[in-house]
Order: sequence, then structure tokens, then C-alpha cells
Amino acid sequence: MNATAMLGRLKVDVRGLRPGFGWLSRFKRARRGDDFPRNTEPPPRETKHPLSKALIGVSAAVALGFAGLIGWLALHAEDTTFAWEAGIPKVQVPIKGAQPVAPAPTPQVAVAPPPAPAVVAPPPPPPTPAPAAPAPAAPAPVTAPAPLPLPGVAEGPITLAPAPVPGLVEDSRNGPLPRIADDGRKPWQVYARPFPAADKRPRIAIVMADMGLSGVTTGNALQKLPPTVTLAFVPYAERLDNWVERARTKGHEVMLSVPMEPQNYPRDDPGPNALLTMLAPDRNLERLEWSLGRAVGYVGITSTTGSKFTGNADAMKPVIDVLKARGLLFLDARANPKSAGGPLASQAGVPRAFGDRVIDRDLSRGAIDDQLKELETLAKANGAAVGIGSPYPSTIERINLWLTSLADRGFVLAPVSAVVNIQKQ
Repeated sequence: MNATAMLGRLKVDVRGLRPGFGWLSRFKRARRGDDFPRNTEPPPRETKHPLSKALIGVSAAVALGFAGLIGWLALHAEDTTFAWEAGIPKVQVPIKGAQPVAPAPTPQVAVAPPPAPAVVAPPPPPPTPAPAAPAPAAPAPVTAPAPLPLPGVAEGPITLAPAPVPGLVEDSRNGPLPRIADDGRKPWQVYARPFPAADKRPRIAIVMADMGLSGVTTGNALQKLPPTVTLAFVPYAERLDNWVERARTKGHEVMLSVPMEPQNYPRDDPGPNALLTMLAPDRNLERLEWSLGRAVGYVGITSTTGSKFTGNADAMKPVIDVLKARGLLFLDARANPKSAGGPLASQAGVPRAFGDRVIDRDLSRGAIDDQLKELETLAKANGAAVGIGSPYPSTIERINLWLTSLADRGFVLAPVSAVVNIQKQ
């Protein structure tokens, strides 16, 4: 069989193909060279089982659906993924100590620099306005003229002579000691707080003793007491020279409270350098110089402890002689009612004053007020009076209250140097 006949047969057979696999067997026979009879009737048409159509339909539908799904996902996969992720709730919790992830560096793209701006000349400055006329000065406030100072008192705040004054001090192994100047000036006059000699009112001096033993009480007294109060410092005080300088800077007249032997010595011991009746005069004078050399700028001495020593005239006379030679005054505190110090000072020509009352032996307010009233009575009778106290808070309070109306009652507060030689013995 030639190729042409073969193709013709295949053409007829292909058009006569029926569903199924019968055409495959005939194709195989043609390959083997078997001839098909041209007039042979085709085999009877096979009847297809209904189940095969259903399976083919379902398979086709599934294939088409799967293909459509794939196509739809290919077109909408990104949007679907975004919507699905957006529907899932998320919470971002910062982790303490975690280091933030640095963003990926953005590639730098070279950009041509912009052209330089054209230089434009600045506009001319605006004309300077003419200065305004100065406002007329406000009239100076009218003040009342200051009252004229009293005779013997410097204008303005009282300023004491700075210590030591040249010519009024000499060096010693115990420190600087006061002396009378070659021109006759005496320390008790130069270092005194000025007071008007023309003031004829009865004078009352307040001496605050035992200063320097406590820094707290001493500082409180310097802060609250008026400068007209005289301050007596003990030589045992630490930084005594500083305390004395501070007191004088505030205008206070200053004395030294020299320790002397009391009646109940040695049970009541006034200190290692106290003046004692059992010692020889030269030993007592050496101890006296130790006290005098502890500071400068004081006007004289007193003693609130020497109830036994001041009652002994033989022990007191060398002390009075030293005070006279050095130009100092003596305040007899009368720790002993029979003290020989005041009378010996009067006989020797040493400036002297007497303590009339210890104002705070009883620290109650009423008792202090009563003592201050008695000072007024004594000052009116004798021309002057001296009260001695300690820097207790209650004492300072009552003194300040008492001073508020002292001038209205006709009295004046004065330093000790202003009452010397006025009181009657």
C-alpha cells in the first residue's frame, strides 16, 4: 500500500472517529499494513455510559474553577494578603533595653549643586530718628532735716576708736598691755563710748557680765542688745580678741571680767589664773597681766567672782595700783558688800563705779523688772546707777522692753565710763 492510499484511508477513518478507543486499533492495523475494506460498514456506535459524562463534566468544572482561582490570585494576591494581615489584631510592645534597628542606608544620589545666587546689594539703612528730648527729672523728695546731734556725740552711728591705738599699748610676754600714752591719754578715755557730757538726766549703766563663755549666748547678746549696754568679757573666752572686736564694731563699750577668789574657794574655783589671797603680790600681778594681755580696746576691769579677794584690802591694793599706772577704770561689782576695791580706787584716784543691783539673780520676768525699777530709784537719788546681769534670753528680753520707755520716764542709758565718780559710796 502506498503512502497516498494510506493517507486517504486515515482521512476517512478520522472523520469517522467515534468516542472511545476503536480508532486506535484501526490505526495500529494500518501501521502493520492491513487494508481496510472500503465498503466495510463501520462498527456499531458504542453507547457511552452516563457516568462517564458526569465525571467529565465535573472534572472540567473543577479544572476551570482551579484555573480561574489561579488567575484571580495572580491578579489580586497582593491586595488579598494586605487585607488578610490587616484583619489580624496586632500589639507592638517595646522591650526595655532593646536597641532600635537602624534603617537601611538610603543610596546617595549625586545632585548637581544649585547655581550660586546672584549678589544683591543690601538696602540702605533707614535714617536714624532724632533723639527724643529727655524727660524732665522728677523733683527730689523733700526730707526733714536730721536732728542736731547732742553735744559730745559724733554725728551718725557711734564709731569707737579702733584698737589698739598707737601709743596706748606695750608688748609683754603675756601679750599687748594697755598703757598711758606719752601725751597723757588714758585707755579708759580713748576706748570709751562717747556720751554727751551736757546730758543732765539720771544715768543708768547696764553691764552684761560673763560674756564669751558661750558662743551662742554671746552671739545672741551682740545681735539683740542695744550698743549702749556695756559688755564685760572673761579672759578665758576662746577667740577673745575677735569677740571684743565684734562688740566694739557694734558700738559696745568693753570691759574685762578678771577672775578673783570667791568666799567658798576651792569648792568654787574661778579658774587657773584667778587672783588668790594666799598668793604673793607679784604672783597675783603676773596673773593679772595674763588677763590684761588677752585683748585690746577695753576701758577697765571688774570681777563678779571675787567676793573674798575684793574684801581683802592688802590683796586689792597692788591691783588698784596697776590700774592707775595703766590708765584703766575699776567697776566694783560688790560681790562682797564689804568690798575694799571701790574705796581703794577712790583714794588712789582711779576712775571707779559701783554695781548697785544684780538684775537677774532671780530669772523670773517680774523679778528682773523689779530690779530695773530699783535702778531708776537709785539713779534719781545718786545721779547714776549700775546694774549687772548675764546674757540670758530672759534678761535681754526684759532689758529691751524696759528701754522702750526709759527716756519718757526721764532717764538715759549710759556706758560705764559715763558714770565713773558720780555715785556716792
